[in-house]
Amino acid sequence: MLHLEYDITGLRGADYNPRKIDAEDLARLGESIRTLGLVKPLIVRGDLLVAGHQRTKALRAIGVDTAPVFVLSKDTTTYDEVRFNQLHNGTDLDMGGEDARIPGGFDTKGYHVVSDTAKIAGNMRAPGATVRMEICDLIGRYGSWGGVVATFSGRVIHAAQYALAAKMLRVPLTVFAIPDEEEDLYRSFLDREYGVFCYDNLKRDTFIQTLAQLPRLREGKANASALYERHVIPWLQLNRGASFIDFGAGQGDYFRRLKGEGFDAYELEFFRRKGMNRTLDGGATQRMIDRMIARLRSHGRFDAVVCDSVLNSVDTVEAERAVVTMLNFLAKPGARVFFAGRSKEEIRYYLRKTVEFQKDRYRRRLEFMDKDGLSGFYREGRWFFQKYHDDADVIALCELAGLKVVTFKSDRSMWQVEAVKERELDREQVAEAIRFEFELPLVGDRRIGRSADMLAVMETIFADLPH
Repeated sequence: MLHLEYDITGLRGADYNPRKIDAEDLARLGESIRTLGLVKPLIVRGDLLVAGHQRTKALRAIGVDTAPVFVLSKDTTTYDEVRFNQLHNGTDLDMGGEDARIPGGFDTKGYHVVSDTAKIAGNMRAPGATVRMEICDLIGRYGSWGGVVATFSGRVIHAAQYALAAKMLRVPLTVFAIPDEEEDLYRSFLDREYGVFCYDNLKRDTFIQTLAQLPRLREGKANASALYERHVIPWLQLNRGASFIDFGAGQGDYFRRLKGEGFDAYELEFFRRKGMNRTLDGGATQRMIDRMIARLRSHGRFDAVVCDSVLNSVDTVEAERAVVTMLNFLAKPGARVFFAGRSKEEIRYYLRKTVEFQKDRYRRRLEFMDKDGLSGFYREGRWFFQKYHDDADVIALCELAGLKVVTFKSDRSMWQVEAVKERELDREQVAEAIRFEFELPLVGDRRIGRSADMLAVMETIFADLPH
């Protein structure tokens, strides 16, 4: 329900709001509100501000204590609150080409409701079908919750995807109407982005990242690893006596297959689950660490290191740095290092789609990246993260990890690298990565707790290096 004069003085911000704004952008947003009015209502549930945190800051900064607000029902789930927040914060969700028009004829500036949304016109095959279907899903659950900005004659200049969603569902559409001659003025403010996505303030329960693990070899070829099939296995077949470790082995399907075929295989997974259920198998992780340490002490480091899709399931830049550092440390000089992840273009592609795709059980419909390529969404009561890379990011990671690229392949969805360890990393950088990885937090107050053992191995290895 829309309230045009809602008291915002007692609203509290949501902990999950994934955006931040600097002083300059906040001042510009305040200028926009003073000039245009608040054309995009806030979204609240009770006294909780679900969406519109930056505009609320700007309103308070200019001394305004009432504003247009959509009030959600009290039974709105936290999961859906987060979806409202991210959709509302996605200020660039109009992709262009929507060409949305509503029945015009307005003669006063401000809020109106269009009831006959069957008469809305627009390009239903415009890019942004993913966004539109997500909007439709929330309207279907909670009723009309958004609105558009349109000229008196009916041209939609902001939130055209919402207008098309209202047409699809035949639900009333809230419109902030403006004179046609003011279109350019309004566009000059509304086309700006105020603030950026930033997930720094969200609570990390890193063990939840285990949910990214796939049953690689248990469902035909659906989840087969391109890295293993195209790069790792062919190399191992040419180097039958080589040792390798799968760092971040997930459910361990490829490790078990190759171990069974007689390869000198090792694995390490900090968040191994018992089967495909949600219980972590801490004992299995400790046994993997024991076996790896024994191998390092008896035979030294590995001829090859594999890291399949781990870098797209880290939840911080610090974690990413620790992973690539460990790839270097576990590899002997001149060893092969294979790693793969997901491309930033994958998110951009799905945002641009003109027709909604079939949603499978692993696919989220909509994700928003921050400046570091991290996306976050709410899953099973916790924040789950994915990290995406473009080609330049991957090359920078290789340089950071002391690796020389042999083969680099990338497409719209994935990238794969085969590299050679070219140089050792600094001892303190390695020690920092070990302390990070081998003290990862588990459920409750427990941790992996094996950094001391790994640091002792590190000291032995570095002592044996030529000076």
